[in-house]
Amino acid sequence: MSMNSTMATITINGTVVRAEIDTPLLDAVKQSGMALQCDCGNNTCESTRLTVVSGTVNANGTQLKSTVLACKATVIGDAEIRVPVTSELQALKGNVSAFRRVSEDLIELRLSFTKPISWRPGQYYHVDFRGQVQVNLFASFALDAGTEFNTLIFFIERATTPDLFEMLTKKSDFKGRVGIIGPYGSSFLGHDDERLIMVAGENSLAPIWAIALSSVMGQPRREKVLILDRSLKEDKFQQAFNWLNHRGVHLIFADLQSDNAKEIIKTLLPDLTEFDMAYVAGSFEFLAGLESVFVDAQATYARIPNFQSWDLASNREDNTAAMEPAE
Repeated sequence: MSMNSTMATITINGTVVRAEIDTPLLDAVKQSGMALQCDCGNNTCESTRLTVVSGTVNANGTQLKSTVLACKATVIGDAEIRVPVTSELQALKGNVSAFRRVSEDLIELRLSFTKPISWRPGQYYHVDFRGQVQVNLFASFALDAGTEFNTLIFFIERATTPDLFEMLTKKSDFKGRVGIIGPYGSSFLGHDDERLIMVAGENSLAPIWAIALSSVMGQPRREKVLILDRSLKEDKFQQAFNWLNHRGVHLIFADLQSDNAKEIIKTLLPDLTEFDMAYVAGSFEFLAGLESVFVDAQATYARIPNFQSWDLASNREDNTAAMEPAE
């Protein structure tokens, strides 16, 4: 590309496209035909994260190791991009096929569909119940680890979706149709070999449970570390904890809401390196508080945020503008 050129060559998962300088990376991805679903205009903004393999892009404050958010980053020159392969969006109607009141503040809800459902652990859906405001819910697995074809399991928690929780509590025989759109999110379990580190903050077990169960079933030889905020050490989740324990996954409970949470994580992971893969779920404040531990160690790091808006989540200092090539 010449210095005066207004176009750049972007290679995306092997497909070459031409894009104008200052074009959002997301537009270039769409040209390549890859599925990368932007959800920034709704409640969260981690759904378009991709990896810059070589070249440079304007990260516009979204750099995380070798990754940027395609909805915010723009083209500044030739680059090679790797996009996580995920499912196309589906808009479906399902029926409530099972409703279990696990505790005074947790409902396990099973939706059944006539068409196959495809999602990856760590992803979420927009879910519409008639008469309720649309909510974002992580797809997960039943707490007893039971699975069925063409179904989705959601945890309805009083703390995170109080209106929906109250509605379902009053209508325990709810059999209405439920609409879903998804899956969204790029921080999902991949087919990697690195040590798998999973961290769940308060009210954030659903995606980490999905990742943990899937890794046990599909990647049994992979080394795993599971760290949970001690607020999650409750009887309502004990079935899931027992299932993991019986399969060799040691659960570590820690006070991750304390002021020294970062030091706690460092103590629990003294050998953290660039050869580790970490999935961390929680509020933006929770993620921001722990992030430097993983970034400083050069570990591959995936955020799974609890649905704050982008404007709130990005209200912080970040002078990083240009991505350096991945090592």
